[in-house]
Order: sequence, then C-alpha cells, then structure tokens
Amino acid sequence: MLKKYILFSLVVFLYAENLDEASVFDMMQRDGTDKFIKNKPSQTSEYNKIDEHLDKDQIDKRDIINLNPTDEPDLNIPEYMLYDTIKKKDIILKVSEMPKEVIVGEIFKIDISVNIQSNFDFEFVSELDETNLNWLNKNSIQWVKYKDSENYIATFYIQVKNTKAKSTSFNLKLIRNEEVFQEGNMNIFLPKLKQLKTQNDYNNIVADLLEVKKFKTTKFDDTNNIMIVELYGKNINMASFYIDNKNIIKQGVDTIAGDFGSQSAYYFAVFKPNKKTLDFSYYNLVRGKFDSFSLPVSIEDDEISTQIGLNPKQSDIVFYKNSVIYILGLIFFIIFLIKRKVIYFILFLIFAAIGFYSYNPFRNAVLNKNVNVKILPTINSTIFYTTQTDENVEILLYVDDYVKVLFHDGKIGWVKKDDIIKN
Repeated sequence: MLKKYILFSLVVFLYAENLDEASVFDMMQRDGTDKFIKNKPSQTSEYNKIDEHLDKDQIDKRDIINLNPTDEPDLNIPEYMLYDTIKKKDIILKVSEMPKEVIVGEIFKIDISVNIQSNFDFEFVSELDETNLNWLNKNSIQWVKYKDSENYIATFYIQVKNTKAKSTSFNLKLIRNEEVFQEGNMNIFLPKLKQLKTQNDYNNIVADLLEVKKFKTTKFDDTNNIMIVELYGKNINMASFYIDNKNIIKQGVDTIAGDFGSQSAYYFAVFKPNKKTLDFSYYNLVRGKFDSFSLPVSIEDDEISTQIGLNPKQSDIVFYKNSVIYILGLIFFIIFLIKRKVIYFILFLIFAAIGFYSYNPFRNAVLNKNVNVKILPTINSTIFYTTQTDENVEILLYVDDYVKVLFHDGKIGWVKKDDIIKN
C-alpha cells in the first residue's frame, strides 16, 4: 500500500514539473514576475478576433456567420422558408332541386350547397354568369348554415332569356378579414328549355297568375295618350313585362313591390290617340295556355292611384266638394241675416275661406332646367321628360318628397321638391 502511494505521488510531481503554468507554490513564495502563461497561437488569434468584435458598436451578418455552428436556422434561407404553411382545403359545391324542364321566361329556383371544410365564419361572395339568364335575387341572396356542421345552402331564383342558356358558371369566394380565404368554381348545367310559340301581343310574362286590378288612360301631352295599368301576379317577374308593338311609343314598369311569389307593379304605355285598345297576353303556367287582355282606351279623370287621375282640377269629386262648401256657406250667411247671431257669421266666414282656397288651391311655380320629370313619385320611376329651360308649372299635389306638376302643354308628372322654385 505504501509503495502505491509513493508511486502515485511521484507521477503527480513529474507531471507538474512539465507544465508551462506557474505553480501555486511558486506564486506563494515569489511575486511571479519571472513566470508567464504561454498560449497556443490559434487560441491567441481567436481571442483577438473576439476583442475586435466587442469593440464594434454593432455586429453584422458576416460576424454572426463566423461564430461556431449552432442549431439555429441558416440565415441565408429566404424568410418564407422559415415558416410552416397551412394548405387551404378545397370547398365542395353541389347543386340540388334543379327542375328537369322549364319554359323560356319562367322563374325557377335551384339550391346550391357548400362544405367550407372549416369552422371559421366567412363573408360569402357569389357570382353567377348572367350571359343568357337573369339572376333575380342577386341582391338578397342568403347563405344559411346547417346546424352544427360546415355546410351552408342558398336558394337562387333564375329566369332564362333564350334557348342558348345551356349552362352557366358559378363562383363562390369566402372572405375573411377582407381577404379571399377560400374559393370554389362550378359549371351548372341548366334544365331542358322549351320555347313558346308566342302570339303577336305576347308581353314576355310566364307566371302562375297575372291580374289587371285597375287601368286609366289620360292625356300625356298634346299629341299622345298614356295608359297606366295596376298589375298583380304570382310566381312572376313584373320587370319582364314588355309588349312588342310598334304603335307603343314608350312603355315601362314602375313601383314593383313584393317578391317573385307575389308581386305588384304599375305598367305604363304611351301611344297615339287613334289607338282604341291595349292588348296583351301572358302564358299561364297553371292552365298551360295563353290568357289575353284587351283594355279599352277611354280618357277619364277619376283618381285611381297617385298617378291615375292625373289632373285633380278636372275631377268631378272636386267639383261636388266645392259645391257643398259653397252651399253650406250660403246657408249660414242667410241664417246670420235672419237671426243676427255672431256664431253663424263666423261659420259663414270659415266656409267662405275654405271655398276660396278650394277654388284656387293650386299655386304657380317655376321648375328648374335639366329636371327629370317622372311618371310616378318613386326613385326608380321612368323619366318621360327633361326640362331644357326654366318652365312655369302649376303645383297639383305633394307626396312625401315629390310634387305633382302641370305643364302649360298639359303634361303632368312628378318632380322632387328641391327642383321647384315657388313664386
């Protein structure tokens, strides 16, 4: 045991003698000025490089590359390769409830469903090619979500214009944070199309029902008449109402109300005074045949709607109303002369004032130039005349923001209140 200890101590002593570093014992006995530490050349150059880098205010990319390798990403790799990308799943589109056959001009509906493959909420943007068809509910389409699923469905109302409409393309975009997140496309094959053998007075309406509620003919101007027809229909698109007749100078549809299941509107036609009837026909889907109408042209002044009964100055109702006012005023004046009571004189004055106003209720005004005069007091009403200069008119009636005016040549129409300069 003692031999092993002596041998181990000798090995340690010999190893310590061969070291370049100063021993602890030397430093305790001397100040160590005659001893120094020798470094390897490679170590010295590396320390100098580090010192140079530390003296800089900031380091650049070359300095970082010279450092020892690490498990950090390669700085030469483009930024887009440093991140994982999420692959977008394709949305699945499907058409259902497609009828087998439709008539050109008939309204039919189809359902389009989509599986968005996601639980996120999106804004749906639908696009349907309308080259040979009308997408009727474009502005009111709604995508409804199935309960607890990734599926949505929407109903599209379509009206085919002609037999060229064999198919159409559909595009759906899913918008999130104002960016397109997903997109899908589909080609929709349309039903078999049937072209009607139409009559000469066909009005381009294919519906379950079309009724004429009221109609009225008045003077449009010095040389033409205008007939306004109040219509009601079922499974119908009133905007399609058009009679292909060269004797009709101008025509259109105004004030459409309701949806395609039940809809009402006003149709107007301007024609020469020699026209005796307004004839038209539509195709009745329920009866499977054409139904015809023949409306006699008769100049009248009775008030039927806000436009029908155009000139209230010529109304028999106004005449009878004024007559009653004058008679009552005269009666109270006679009673006042007999009984000499103030109350009867006051009543006489009241009826006299009413009678005076009734005799001249209309005020003269000036209509600005470049004003559009409409058939009806609605935003989308047809414009039949535009003033070229300031014109003198007579105010007949106020309805909301519109004024009914009478022109010196007999034309009557509606203008905005702001277009009137009162005298």
